[in-house]
Amino acid sequence: MKKIFFVSCLFSFSAAFGQRAVSQQALYWLRYQHQLIISPSFYWTNEIDNRRFFNPDVEHQLIGHSHLHYKKGKWDIGAGMTFSSIFAQKPENGYNHSTAEVRPVGEVTFEQPAGKLSFQSRIRVDNRFIEENQEHSVWQKSFYVCRVRYRALLKIPLKVNTENITTVSMRVAYEIMLNNKKNTFDQSRINGTAEFYVTKKLSIETGYLYIYQQRFGLDEYFSRHALRLSILHRTLL
Repeated sequence: MKKIFFVSCLFSFSAAFGQRAVSQQALYWLRYQHQLIISPSFYWTNEIDNRRFFNPDVEHQLIGHSHLHYKKGKWDIGAGMTFSSIFAQKPENGYNHSTAEVRPVGEVTFEQPAGKLSFQSRIRVDNRFIEENQEHSVWQKSFYVCRVRYRALLKIPLKVNTENITTVSMRVAYEIMLNNKKNTFDQSRINGTAEFYVTKKLSIETGYLYIYQQRFGLDEYFSRHALRLSILHRTLL
């Protein structure tokens, strides 16, 4: 797994520095996530994520996820659906149509404690069915792309209360995404976030993401800086 992470880092960085024309962009992401705890082994996650450009304030993407997870020991297996609408890729150009995408998703996560820290490796497969033209909906006509994603994440507890419950934590992560056709390199992400627990069931997460992305099928690249604010909500069935 360490070799995969090392090679993926080299691949993404070489792709990044090997290109000439790169658009610099700034965005903000607003997310609400609800996690329903069904049992000690099963939980269901639903979230909505609104992604917009700062200047001008133009919609970039509206994306929703619904995933069912089975957790046993250090392993977490999840599957579900993602629904996405892509609006503007360049805020100065605006948009007159949103491109729809339906995405069956499967993932496997392995989490390894290391003292007070925790290291997490995740492999996710996105089966992307993307709207092919404006004349037909994504359900009528689409083209298929398989995207494989690997993420390495480090969890760091920053503050623990008298009951030995973490009230403030930090996450640092690196992720690379590869396509099965056209441009192999899709994007890489580096991010750092802090999560503040308001109660056992409610927390607020804030952080920064750097995204280097190639536009699918085009010799066009984006260097994106995103600020993210999330409300994370957990309830018991």
